[in-house]
Amino acid sequence: MQAIAPGKVILSGEHAVVYGAPALAVATRCHIHACFTPHSADAVSLSGSLLDSAYSLSSLGPLKAQLDQRFDAFSAGTLAIDAVLDSPDQLIAYVLASQQFCCSGELRLHSELPTGAGMGSSAAAIAVTLVMAEALMQQQGGQPLSAEQRFTLIRYCERLQHGRGSAIDAAAVTFGGLVRVESDQVTSLDCALGEGWYRVSTGTPSVSTGHCVQQVRSTFAQSAIWADFHQVTDQLQAALGQPDLVHTAVRHNHRLLQRIGVVPMTVAGFIEAAEQLGASAKISGAGAVAGDCGGQVLLYAPGLDISPLCAAFNYPYFPLQEDPQGARRISD
Repeated sequence: MQAIAPGKVILSGEHAVVYGAPALAVATRCHIHACFTPHSADAVSLSGSLLDSAYSLSSLGPLKAQLDQRFDAFSAGTLAIDAVLDSPDQLIAYVLASQQFCCSGELRLHSELPTGAGMGSSAAAIAVTLVMAEALMQQQGGQPLSAEQRFTLIRYCERLQHGRGSAIDAAAVTFGGLVRVESDQVTSLDCALGEGWYRVSTGTPSVSTGHCVQQVRSTFAQSAIWADFHQVTDQLQAALGQPDLVHTAVRHNHRLLQRIGVVPMTVAGFIEAAEQLGASAKISGAGAVAGDCGGQVLLYAPGLDISPLCAAFNYPYFPLQEDPQGARRISD
């Protein structure tokens, strides 16, 4: 049995979504793949590019209880979020336990998503495991989950990795396509992203997402700038399919992100060069408040050759292709 789950790229609203402003994201044709092979041992082994461990089926419940206790300690302020999980394997085992998983076999996960790039790899890994577990349990008489139930469960499991995160990753990986998230409410948008979009890798930031979020909060928590972010997200959503208006919205968004201090100088230089070329670009994700690397950059350059620009900065780039579907089984 095989399943896949897409990654995501934020079009607008990173950071601002924490303060009640909307965010737009798109599921991408860059996936985490899962394959399950049954065997006779009373255990589930986790393997692949992401995992390397094994759990007896009877150990899954106690592990879930232990991780729940650790998260309670995080919520009480007595444990750092980084100390909740000992390894990525435990997050996957937690997902299986949440489904009362009882199928012996090997679960193999392989990721096409770059790590530390803000593309929702944790949510995608949770989602693909959940889809696989759900399908296997259905074979034993279990009931399928609705999309809304799956979304809620992905968010619940993901809290172990990110603490108090937004709903963006879970929304994109569950519903696919373009989604709008506002105050934890998700709307699937009935429009296509269009051509000319790229994701550009500027390198893994030297500071964590949590550090960036905290730094921005310390200065801008009570700022009126979030109303400006709200406005630019609405502008981008209305502009999709109209290149001139998209350029205007993306450039405005970039300048707002500069104001809150999450665009490293080197990345800002790349974006300035892109604008001189006739393109537009912005940080997509948390960005960085220190160092030269800012993670993923969203680049809009319809009809332009961006190869020389990206080569000049030594930034790999990839066409941004929309996946209209969320996590799903692809074969029995």
